[in-house]
Amino acid sequence: MRVIRWLLALLLTVPYAARAQSTSPTPPREPLKNIPIAGARPVTLTIGGQARWREEFFRGFNTLDIDDDNAQSRLLISADLVAGRRQRLYGRVSTELRDDQSYGRSLPGGARPQDEDRHDIQTLQLEVGRKQSFLRVGRQEVALAQQRLIGVADWSNTRRSSEGVRLMLVRGPVAFDAIDARPVIVRQRLGNHADSTQRFRTLSLGSAPNAKPLARGLPAVWQAYWYEQAIHPANRTTARTYRLTSGGRLQWQWGGATTRLARALEFEGALQRGTIGARTLDAHFWIAEAQLQWKHARGAPSLALGIEEASGENPGTGTQLEAFAVLYPAAHAHGGYADVIGRTNVRELHAITTWDPFHALNLRGALYHFSRLRTDDGVYSKQNSVFRATNATNARHVADELDLTGIWHLASHWRVIFGGAIVKPGAFLNAPPPFARTERWGFVGTTVIF
Repeated sequence: MRVIRWLLALLLTVPYAARAQSTSPTPPREPLKNIPIAGARPVTLTIGGQARWREEFFRGFNTLDIDDDNAQSRLLISADLVAGRRQRLYGRVSTELRDDQSYGRSLPGGARPQDEDRHDIQTLQLEVGRKQSFLRVGRQEVALAQQRLIGVADWSNTRRSSEGVRLMLVRGPVAFDAIDARPVIVRQRLGNHADSTQRFRTLSLGSAPNAKPLARGLPAVWQAYWYEQAIHPANRTTARTYRLTSGGRLQWQWGGATTRLARALEFEGALQRGTIGARTLDAHFWIAEAQLQWKHARGAPSLALGIEEASGENPGTGTQLEAFAVLYPAAHAHGGYADVIGRTNVRELHAITTWDPFHALNLRGALYHFSRLRTDDGVYSKQNSVFRATNATNARHVADELDLTGIWHLASHWRVIFGGAIVKPGAFLNAPPPFARTERWGFVGTTVIF
């Protein structure tokens, strides 16, 4: 029945899409954007929102003998009041309300906090600033760098948010960013609130958005960061955690607007120190990626080839922990859309390509190869928990994953998403017990934005 509903919906939208794309290029009116309020100093109000529906099916969920079909919906309503001009001095108050629902999810955990949360506040923040610099206080979303360590997982119905203060200072080509915040706990039937047991502080210094290289031959994007995470559980039987993740990111770019082939080379790496209870941390991760884009070819296809490693646990060191832990990442954006294999104790090889064959259609394909770094440690999930413990086999090959996804822009405010992934277990996951299945996952959804 769900397949029939979606086929009917798509058939009904095709004539509308054709009409929308055949009209003149005049941008549509936005009656709810930048509404003038009053006063000599400009004051404007912007109202926005999003309605999203997504259906998913799983066969062999997490390579286990579990199948499921479920759906999710999300409604966002936002209001943004701005006084002043952003190129000078401005003040801003903004909020976003959301309602997230899950339908028929029978997978382990049922409808989890990331799937369902009824009528709550996503963001509520006060901001003052000038141009790109700002001071922001309140409940807000935090996305840093490529969101490998701290980000906002938009795929989750309940986007991650935090409560705290953020200061961004931009001076010419240089930007300084500082954050002191606590992640927000999602309570599905109660009001959400900041987690009193967790706190993170960040400092970063790097290139300003869209800044040119400081000198010829230097990277266009550069950043040094310092992320501190402290977890003090209310239960005294659980060990306290202190992680200090310090690292940096560099990206060189070659090719301007008239170049046929644009190239980029990116490196990111970090060391992780600290303590968990009486044990000390000594972990690391790094990634290297080469990117190509054929700008003058139809659809401007691109290709990225990369390798990533994150250290695993060494069972022979009783007082030292060596497993690298991701902090608050946008998991869906890294390590495969299926979200099966985490980064800890894994070497990941990937090839990612994008292509826009038509103006309204964006396609993405990705291939991942996961293997263990240490054969005396297992494989972890994207939430830092053990996905499959080590066993008698010394096999390194964990799994291969193929992702194919797309976005079809039916109109300026309306799009359809579709795609899926296949995760084929390798020798490590196939070593019993338990036997692993090939996971097949697919989705189709639609989003209206106003």
